Amino acid sequence: MITGKLDIPEARRQTVEQALNQFSNLLNSKSFLINFIHTLENQREFSARAKVYFASLLTVALHGKLEYYTDIMRTLFLELMEQYVVAKNPKLMLRRSETVVERMLSNWMSICLYQYLKDNAGEPLYKLFKAIKHQVEKGPVDAVLKKAKYTLNDTGLLGDDVEYTQLTVNVYVQDGGIDSIPVKVLN
Repeated sequence: MITGKLDIPEARRQTVEQALNQFSNLLNSKSFLINFIHTLENQREFSARAKVYFASLLTVALHGKLEYYTDIMRTLFLELMEQYVVAKNPKLMLRRSETVVERMLSNWMSICLYQYLKDNAGEPLYKLFKAIKHQVEKGPVDAVLKKAKYTLNDTGLLGDDVEYTQLTVNVYVQDGGIDSIPVKVLN
């Protein structure tokens, strides 16, 4: 639907295209869209996965109208904040991303931050990731449980103190043309 290449029989093509244009016009109506989202969220069958898919499709459909998308999201977000304040649980908001608007917020932030991450922050974040990975792999890592001696995740921490030493192993590569490559490993 997004690319405009629909696999529809010619006899029904005009009717389907007209229906899609009318639906597109409805999506551009703020009151319709907000009521549509509320109606979907009130359905018991509307699972968390379906909410993620719907929010993603809505983001793609309205990507060209980011101001309108932001206005819809802002309206829904204010309603969500009011619900949490009335329920006296504002600390729980944005914890589990259970609503369409929370997923919309995530998508909106991805769109807005993309250029900055690409141009400025991407390389330092990648270097930080590689440095942390290097530090984790410096010490012993349990191959079965995926727990490590040096990790930021306390649930992935090796419980016992493991004694280890560093070894240099010569690795022979078949058809590589090189006799051997020295590789540092832990015993």
